Formats: sequence, C-alpha cells, structure tokens
Amino acid sequence: MKLAILGDIHANLEALEAVLIAVEREGAQQVVCLGDIVGYGPDPLGCIYRLQEVNAEIVIGNHDLAILHPDQIRTFNAFARPSLLHAHEILGADERSYLEKSAMHFETNGAIFSHANPIVPAEWEPLFMHSKIAWCMDNLEHTMAFVGHTHHAMIHCKMRSRTLALTSSTVAIGPHQYLVNPGSVGQPRDGDWRASYALWDIAGGYVELHRVEYAVKRTREKMMNLGYPEYTAQRLVKGE
Repeated sequence: MKLAILGDIHANLEALEAVLIAVEREGAQQVVCLGDIVGYGPDPLGCIYRLQEVNAEIVIGNHDLAILHPDQIRTFNAFARPSLLHAHEILGADERSYLEKSAMHFETNGAIFSHANPIVPAEWEPLFMHSKIAWCMDNLEHTMAFVGHTHHAMIHCKMRSRTLALTSSTVAIGPHQYLVNPGSVGQPRDGDWRASYALWDIAGGYVELHRVEYAVKRTREKMMNLGYPEYTAQRLVKGE
C-alpha cells in the first residue's frame, strides 16, 4: 500500500492539483493531510472540496482551528490574518463541520500523523530545531511519525540513541524510528518553490520526498486580486 502524505496546503489549489495528479500517477491508494488546509492562499473552499473528493484522512492544523474559533485569528501575524478572515467569510457550515471532525492526530500501520509535535500536538510546537526533534523521537512510541507545520521537507532517523538528519530524499525503512516532514504543498519555505509531499510505500519499505511544479503565477495573481499582503504572494516563487 502507498500513502501520499500532504502537509500545509494553505489554500493553494494549483499546488494541490499538481500534487494530486502526481500521487495518482505514483499509485497512491490513500491521501493523508497533515493539517493547515486553509490560510495564506486564495482557495480554501476548493482545497477542502478536493480533499473530500479523494477521501483524504486529515488531521487539524492551527490555521484550520482558527476557522472554528475565529477569536484566535487575531493571534496570527499580519501576513496570515487577511487570508484567515477571507476563509472565515466564505466557508459554510459543511466545510466547518469537515474541519471540526478532524482529530489532532491519526494512526495507522505503526505510524502517527500530526500537524506539529505528535507528543504534544495541541501546543503546535514546530519540529525544526534538532534538539526538539531528538526529544520527540526519544519519547515517541511509534516506528514512524509524519509531521508538518515547519514547511521544510526533511527526514530524521533514530538509530540506537542518536537522532540523525538524513540527506537522501529516498530512505529505506529499517529497524529504526523515523520522523518525516513532507514539507509544504502550498507554501514551501526551504528555498524550493515547488510543491512538496511524501510518498510512503508500506509494502516496499521506503519513504520518498517529492517535488512538483505548479502554476505558481496563477496563485500569486489570485492572492493579489484578493488584496492579500504582497509578501505572501511574492514568497511563493522564492520558497521562503
């Protein structure tokens, strides 16, 4: 069985469509979304509808939760607030119910899926610093963990008592523990503007990080037409 793991779509429909086409070609049988379907991008409705169409398993992200609790929108930075207010205006009861039904984490095949640190998912702790990643893996009871939130694609492995950052984009799953961040579909921040996702071949025993190009200029135009902060549109082409 192949699982496609998508993180941080952030209402970028062009990027999501490109990824869904790619994962279908790869033969993925299940799509798992690590949260933050909405926020920053111009198409929260379209992204929710497409995830529903492919029967994606989703966990909730902090941007998604802000739609359910709009008083939290004011706690986000000035670049994020306009898109969250837009999403709050156009999402209806059905879309809110879809987000509300998502849990803080999802488990299958010995793996746990969450938006942020799976040990304390409700704290939205980003696993970016090596010390935080090592702490998480020291306390992790699962063989595999898939997390988002940082918008940086990476794979870590705990061998005996050491946690190492792996440099390969394709990793054979051995008798160790692994933490995989698939990066961001809709707003990568690791210097590569292309949409990022992970493919886990359970039977084949490997996980891969993938990148696909998408119509980024079209997404930028939509954001500018909605009056979003210019930087949120410009950063898409830089991967920052």
